[in-house]
Amino acid sequence: MQKKMIVSEISRLVDVEPPNMSSGSTEPRRLFELIDESLALGLTAHTKQGMAREIVELSGGIWLSAYESSGATITRGGLLAVLSAVQVITGVEHAPATHRQLKAAVPG
Repeated sequence: MQKKMIVSEISRLVDVEPPNMSSGSTEPRRLFELIDESLALGLTAHTKQGMAREIVELSGGIWLSAYESSGATITRGGLLAVLSAVQVITGVEHAPATHRQLKAAVPG
């Protein structure tokens, strides 16, 4: 699944319009703000990486360092972890992905 498709699915789950993607499929910070606002999570982080980490951890998931890359970007694996977290929080899925499943989604 491409990053744009993951962003679209997350947006659908929280019932918002998908934010515009930047060049190179860079996810906008606004995505994480919309998740926070729509689900009333009360995130305290102000960076994309921090917000994504909080969302995943609030669902009971594990945030891996491989989910972040240079330039304040979340990797595809990180976006998949956020998608899984949103599914858990919204009740679409009942259990967070295990550490083994998350590591398998990250190449390398």
